Parts: sequence; C-alpha cells; structure tokens
Amino acid sequence: MKYAINLVRTLRIDERKAEIKRVRVLTMTGVSIGILVLSLFYSALQVLTMESKLNDERGKLARIEAEYKRYKETTMIINKADIELLNQLQSGRIFWTKKLASMALHLPDNYWITDFGFGEPSFDVKGYGYITSDQKQLVTIDDYLNLLRADTTFNDVFKQIFFNSTERRDEGKRERVSFEYSAISSK
Repeated sequence: MKYAINLVRTLRIDERKAEIKRVRVLTMTGVSIGILVLSLFYSALQVLTMESKLNDERGKLARIEAEYKRYKETTMIINKADIELLNQLQSGRIFWTKKLASMALHLPDNYWITDFGFGEPSFDVKGYGYITSDQKQLVTIDDYLNLLRADTTFNDVFKQIFFNSTERRDEGKRERVSFEYSAISSK
C-alpha cells in the first residue's frame, strides 16, 4: 500500500497562518508604537505647558518679592522725626465742625458771620448785625463773645478771644453794625 501525502498544501496553510499571525503582530506592534508615540507626545506637551505655567508663576513670585522688598525698605525709612511730626499733626488738629456750630449757636438774632479764616494761631471772624432801637449792639456783641469764652467746645482750643473792631455801615434805611473778633489758638 502506498500512501501519498500532499505536504505542499499543509505547508501553504501553515504559511498562510504564519503570514496572518505576522500581519497581526505587525499591526499590533504598529498600533502599540503609535499609541506610545502619541502618549509620549501628549506627555511632552503637558510637561511643556506645566513648565510654561511654572515660569509664569516664578515671574509673578519674583515681582511680588521685589515689591515686598521695596515696601519693607520704605517702611524702614520712617525715622523718629517723621513719627514726631505725625504726632504733632495729630495732636494739633482742630475739629472745625464743633467750633463753627458753637459760633452759630451763640450768635444773637439778626446777626450773621460773613467771613472767617484761620492763620496759625489766630482765628479771625467778621460779621454784621442790625442795630435795634435800644442801641445795645456793643453789649450784644460782648455778650456773644462771653458766651463763646464760656463754651467748652470752643474754648478748648481758643482760650483767648479778642474784640478787634466795630463799625457802623448802614444799608439804605437799615442800620447795620459790622464787627470783627479774633480767637487765639493755644496749640
């Protein structure tokens, strides 16, 4: 008995299986290498982006440190003379609202303040009032100045008040007297 085996056909099937296996391996290798290259590219891009952000933050930090250094240098420049000057300014200030309110509170009827100014240490005031029939305008002005002298909101700064002048200045049929006084600051 003779057996004939066709080995070429089996070889061809094995070669085809080997070729399919080789193509699959090459495809998988290519896909894997592609994924690896893409992941390396993405990682490099992320690293470069983070490096850029880090450089920006380092620049901001350097700018803030420089500003803080300048701030510390300016705060260290303040010396004793500056502190004494600031203390002098704070202790020498005058709260004008209370002083003006006190002046207005004691002002007699039909009398007005027309002008006032402060030039260290003198506070000068000008005003006028209408003359009444009893002709007591000088007494009225003196009473007004005595009330200011006694008022603690006014005399805490202005200890001395001087009556400077008075003058009669009529406006038509209205008889009017103008007056001036000065208050001296004790600070």
